[in-house]
Amino acid sequence: MKTTIPPFRLLGLIALVLAGLAFSAATSSAHQGKQRLVVRGDATIVDGPCGPGGCPLEIADGEFRGTIGAGDYRGAMKLRVAEAFPNGEGGVCAPIDGTIVLGAGTPNRLVLSVDGESCQDGAGPVTAASFTGLAHWEVRYGTGTYDDARGRGLASFAEDAADHDRMTLIGRISR
Repeated sequence: MKTTIPPFRLLGLIALVLAGLAFSAATSSAHQGKQRLVVRGDATIVDGPCGPGGCPLEIADGEFRGTIGAGDYRGAMKLRVAEAFPNGEGGVCAPIDGTIVLGAGTPNRLVLSVDGESCQDGAGPVTAASFTGLAHWEVRYGTGTYDDARGRGLASFAEDAADHDRMTLIGRISR
């Protein structure tokens, strides 16, 4: 016994299958565009002379690794010491902001703006202290592979008394 499907039902079935495929493709491409970002880095902090606008900090000789690969990074931060506040242990904290460039010196760069707080660990002279920083980061712009990238997340910085800094960035980016 041979059965046939009426043309209007066949068209409806084809339309349903095509709609399902289109939804599946749109959903998977949207998920492929977003990714979690986890980056860890090691660098040296070079303190500049403090002025009325704050104390400049250069992130030098940085090397990162993580979910977006590995490479060099650099940055420029400003510690706004005029807005300092007590850390509760006899030391100080102050707002910090600036930029970090992942992939420095390559055509595939991700430039992040950073805004947060840096606190002295304990008390004592700040020139011989370690610091912990917590901040928000946001993609300012990207180049090459990261052209049109967007994203944001959290950053932590642990600077020891010898100016060695360990950075961790966690968040999401889309491209």
